[in-house]
This record gives sequence, structure tokens and C-alpha cells, in this order.
Amino acid sequence: MVRKTLLLVLVAGFGFAFAGGVDNKTNMNAGYMRNPSRNTECSRPEAVMYNIGGTGFMEDGLYFDIGNQFVLKKYANKLNGQTFEDNENVFFYPNAEVVYKKDKWAAFFGFGVFGGGGTLDYEDGTALTSLAIKKGLSASLSGAGYPPAQVAALVDKLSQHSLEVYSVQLGEILGVSYKVNDIVSVAAAGRFMHGEQNITLKCDGLRTANGGSSKIGYESNGYGFGGIFGVHIKPWNTLDVGIQYQTITKLSYKYDDLKGSYASSFLNADEGDKFKNDLPAVLNLGVGYTFFDSLNASMSFNYYFNKQATIESPLDRKEYDYDDSWEIALGMDYRLNEKLSFGTGFSYGRQGNKSDVNNVFSPVLDTFVLGAGVEYSPIKMLTLSGSAMYCNYFSDDYKASGYNMRLSKDVIMLALGVSVKPF
Repeated sequence: MVRKTLLLVLVAGFGFAFAGGVDNKTNMNAGYMRNPSRNTECSRPEAVMYNIGGTGFMEDGLYFDIGNQFVLKKYANKLNGQTFEDNENVFFYPNAEVVYKKDKWAAFFGFGVFGGGGTLDYEDGTALTSLAIKKGLSASLSGAGYPPAQVAALVDKLSQHSLEVYSVQLGEILGVSYKVNDIVSVAAAGRFMHGEQNITLKCDGLRTANGGSSKIGYESNGYGFGGIFGVHIKPWNTLDVGIQYQTITKLSYKYDDLKGSYASSFLNADEGDKFKNDLPAVLNLGVGYTFFDSLNASMSFNYYFNKQATIESPLDRKEYDYDDSWEIALGMDYRLNEKLSFGTGFSYGRQGNKSDVNNVFSPVLDTFVLGAGVEYSPIKMLTLSGSAMYCNYFSDDYKASGYNMRLSKDVIMLALGVSVKPF
């Protein structure tokens, strides 16, 4: 009875914890940190990530760009005055772009993190797992007639638990663009996605009910493919308009490994079973204007069709219903001379979370971000970049199992990049 009750209570808790999230990432490279308005990019290889149509207006030649981001984060959820935190920073968040432009044609490749991006480590569990143990399990055992002292001892033992989550969706872009005339360039690309999602709940009190193991969890992998279509319009030399559409990428994850003898009952799944976690379609729009041949100001707008995507709980395959979301960004890049340029910008994002639809361990929250950076070219063929971004997330309440929880997170991102144009 204890084993069955424990598993059912924990499954109920995790059912809410896996509410899913709006997972698309916009911080694809150092350029975004410098200036989050990227949808009219048409001179740097980072156009591969934000405006594939813009590659048709790049200068002829071969471009290589690589970079890495450093994500300093603190995620938290608060319940009844107790705060549960993750402070696991991410130091490897890579990107790479390659563009070859010749006359009217350009071919390009990109690699980056399109969703997720690291590890979350809650050493004391989360608000939901704590609630499931302290309230749900206690009530179930008491109702089953267990003595108060035994109930208190078991609840205390199971309260000492941790939760570790790893989630990342890596993608590769391969495509071509064609400059129709001096005004219009069109582009098309395919995007292959590989997602990995792992979770482990560790608690010494589980050993008796879990075949001697203190861990319950799973490892899973998913693969998907989507398309990207773009148009870049340049009515005159100083005005740029970018339009891009990313199709939905359907990701079907398969349970490759279950941890613990009761993992199958815990997840209501066997190895080889699948659950869905799609990346929604996205519409990217941008307009930019260049002043005095040295100052470019731009505005970008992204709309995410979250309602088209299927996001299921890994526990019971229940689908979670997020609203569509959007973000708008304003920014500028200023070239001081041939070697040095600066950039800055900000954006505001409205997410699709609801009062009862969110993600406890990776909160989905509205945000305001501010970024700035510098580019330095010691020689003509080489550009070094460094940038930083502060992300201000607006804390929000999330109601689950009749309890209100306060979700918050703080993120500071740093990035370094190197771009080479050998010819």
C-alpha cells in the first residue's frame, strides 16, 4: 500500500511539474546578445539563424562564424514561504554558421541550440514534489490507518530528495538563397532537430519501494524536421525588410532508458514508448534603416503559433494548452570605423503561459531583455565579438493542486564569437 500510494502521489506531482514550456530560443549567437533585433541581418553570417533571405545580399565570399554563450541563471519556485532553487549555470552553449555567396546564389549551414539548453538541478526538489510528499502522501497514509509517528517518519525521509533535469534541442540548418534582382532575395532551408530530455528524482527513502535504487526517472531522445522560408526586400540601399516563416517541427521522443524498478509504473510507460514535444511554427518580421552609412536602426517582431504544437506530459501523455506568444525588439548597430563597431537593443516578450499552465522547474514568464556588445576587426578577414545581456523575467503565480506557487527566474548571458572571411 505504501509503495503504491507513494508512486501515485509522485506521479500526480510530476504531472503538473511537466506542464511543458514555450521552448523556442532566440539567443542563437553573440549577435543576439549585442542587439536582439536581428530579423533584417544581411551582412553577417548570423543571418543564417535569423533572416535566411538576407544571405542573398551578403558580399561574395566564404564566411565562417563560431561562438559560445555563458548562461548564469537562477530559477526558483516558492510555496508557503519556502523557496526551491536551481543555480546550475550553463558554460557550453555553442553555435556555428557557414555561408558561401557567389553572384546571385548563396548556400548556408547553421548549427545551434533551438530549445532547452542545459541542466536544472534542484537539490531540495521543487514546490510540487515537496507538496506531493508532505501533503498528498501524508493524507493518503493517514487515511489508510497508518500511525501518525510512522507517517511523520516516512514523510520526513522522503522529503529529503533532489530533482535533476536535462533538456536540449539541437538543430542543423541547410539551405540556399537566390537574389532575384537588386530589390528581392528569396531563400529556403531545411532544419533537422535532435532533442534529448532526461530527468532523475533521487531520494534514499525510495530504496525499499524501488528495488533498492534511490532513483526514479528516464532518458529520452527525439528527432524532427521542419522548413524555413524567407524573403529579404531592399527597396533602396538604406532600407531592409525581412520576412521569414519557420514551419512547425514535430518532435516525437522515445523512452530509451528507464531508471528504477518502478519507473515503468511511475511513468505509465515502457522503454520504446513515445511522447510529443513539438516546436511551434514561427513568423519573423523585421524592418531596418541605415543612417549616414554607419548607423543601422531596426525593429523585429516574432510570433509563435504555440497552439499548433503538441506538448505532452512525459508521464501520462496529457496535452498542455499554451496560448500563442510574441516578442518585439528594437536595436541599433553603429560602426565607428573599419575596425570597431558597437551594438545595443532591447526586447519585450509576452509568453503563452496561463495561471494553471506553466512549468515549475523551468518557468515560462514574460520578459524584458537588454543587450550590448562590441565587434573588433584587427584585420579585414577576422572579426571578434563580445556581448552581454540582462534578462528581467516578471515573476508570476501558478496554481496547481489548489495551491498557489510563485515562479521566478533571473538570467545574465555572456557571449564570445569569431567570424572569418578568408576570401
